[in-house]
Amino acid sequence: MSDNKKILATLDGSKRSERTVDYLCRFKPFRNRKVTLFNITTPVPEAYYDLTQDFFNQMAVPQVKAWEIGQKTIMTDFLKEARRKMIDAGYTPDNIELKLTNREKGVARDILNEIKNNQYHGLVIRRKGSANSIIGVTMGGVAAKLVEKADSIPLMIAGTREIQHDLCIAVDGSAGAKRAIQYTADMMGKTNCRILLCAIMRSTVTDSVPEGKAPFIDMYLQAKSQLNEALAEAKQVLTQTGISKDRIEARLIQGARSRAGALLDTARAAKCDTIVMGRKGVSDVDNFDLGRIPRKIIFASRKFTIWLIP
Repeated sequence: MSDNKKILATLDGSKRSERTVDYLCRFKPFRNRKVTLFNITTPVPEAYYDLTQDFFNQMAVPQVKAWEIGQKTIMTDFLKEARRKMIDAGYTPDNIELKLTNREKGVARDILNEIKNNQYHGLVIRRKGSANSIIGVTMGGVAAKLVEKADSIPLMIAGTREIQHDLCIAVDGSAGAKRAIQYTADMMGKTNCRILLCAIMRSTVTDSVPEGKAPFIDMYLQAKSQLNEALAEAKQVLTQTGISKDRIEARLIQGARSRAGALLDTARAAKCDTIVMGRKGVSDVDNFDLGRIPRKIIFASRKFTIWLIP
């Protein structure tokens, strides 16, 4: 039985791209969904064919054309091999589509157009592709653009941690966090996953004074109560989709200096492989496509797989 919801996975034939295929193979919930393996090839610029105007350069044109055809052949073979691996991992052959297109406006913009023109329910990318191997660079140009602009679709940035289906979900009571919880429930329902629900309160003046003595203690207690309610609600949403209660843990972290740092530390200590967040938190500023905390998490966590839910 397959799920009609489709996942778009971008591949460029690189070693990192092979690890994306490994992620698709190991993440079991994808096996019941339709997956499009997508590549955008960069054809030879038209300027190269202007060489035909020069008698001395005419011999170079067939060589350039042969190179272009060769690159498409290599990428087609890569996609076919990726499909074979996925079928071996348990995918239904009819659920895997191979799509190879020529670059038109730019890789990131062409991916966004593919999303706009088709009904995808998830986009899988990597932090860097074949063109960006600079040591110390956290994210390549295409990935950075997609993180900023692919705000209409759940975005999954595949990491390097071994997939054990252990997820850490950031909970703050916001609409974005609630959508992230519901998406996780829909994706992971009836699986044997392990989920850590994590809500974080930053340190305040009330953390160092007796309860009831600080001027803003009522606000502090109200915020704490709201987060506990959000954690309870999240747990209920997850259990309703078939996730066992004993596989869900809820934690309220208090007194954190950095919410992003505390979330990462908690996920590492719990040995999670995936961090799930809404694109925006409680502030939900219209002028920004991505919240402050998700941005910090993405650039500070190279090994985690990150889910960004709009």
